[in-house]
Amino acid sequence: MRLALVGDIGGTNARFALWRDSRLESVRVLATADFATPELAIEYYLASLGLAPGSVGAACLACAGPVKGEQFVFTNNHWRLGRRDFCGALQLDELLLINDFAAMALGMTRVAEAQRRTICNGAAETGAPALVIGPGTGLGVATL
Repeated sequence: MRLALVGDIGGTNARFALWRDSRLESVRVLATADFATPELAIEYYLASLGLAPGSVGAACLACAGPVKGEQFVFTNNHWRLGRRDFCGALQLDELLLINDFAAMALGMTRVAEAQRRTICNGAAETGAPALVIGPGTGLGVATL
């Protein structure tokens, strides 16, 4: 199986990692201000690991902003991403873009009870919506 690239791209930082054998490895944090485009940031990340574009076959990026259509404009940073050009530049077969807080809400389904922290006493209502909220460069919110 070829490697996959995963990332979380916000207004200030981009976090990248490789997904291999159902595990994350080589996590790095890069400042978005240091790169003109997401492609350049990813090429830098891959080069720092001794990998060239084409070394990963797929990418899944959790991105700050509404995800739809061919063009993606990041919220709170200068990057833009055209799906076709992005895949061509990085030689990707597959690209999945998802809103960063939608990804966090989905991630809640994988958090073990021992990893949870109570912030307000009470009992959760089974089947009720769950909320993820996080201040960063902007304010992200998602429900599940």
